[in-house]
Amino acid sequence: MKRRTLLGLVGGGVALTVGGAAAAELFLPEQATRVTDEGEAADATPFSRGSFVGKAGHDVSGTVTLARDDDGHLLQFEDYEQTQGPDVFVYLTPEADPDTKAAVDDGVKVLIDGGEDGGESTKLGTFTQRLEDVGDPTRFRGVAIWCDRFSTPFGAATLDPVE
Repeated sequence: MKRRTLLGLVGGGVALTVGGAAAAELFLPEQATRVTDEGEAADATPFSRGSFVGKAGHDVSGTVTLARDDDGHLLQFEDYEQTQGPDVFVYLTPEADPDTKAAVDDGVKVLIDGGEDGGESTKLGTFTQRLEDVGDPTRFRGVAIWCDRFSTPFGAATLDPVE
């Protein structure tokens, strides 16, 4: 009987290890790229700025600024850090605290240049992301860090006007 118990424990441990590896593949960093690109948009005029907070047990920190320069609109990320995961993207939203699918669906998906798999949010540090034509930037009141695969918020920043 003791031998069966021991074999059961060993077998269970192997199953947990294999299952844990599969779960780790979903939620641990795939490839995060740390960048520092502080000088690109020095002449940009900021519209709004916010600080990130984590959501749903994920860690997201740093600040984001929505700005405009002679070449158009951009997001400036400063000291940005986030929990890595699959299909995590940045969204500009009209909602100030975007943490629902409806808020993200009302927003604009921002593909990060150099992000994994065609624009995922995998850059860390300080960097600038140019935006496609977003129309009136004052309609955006929040930035969501959102996992498309699991429809889950990772973090958000409320954009307050810069005076």
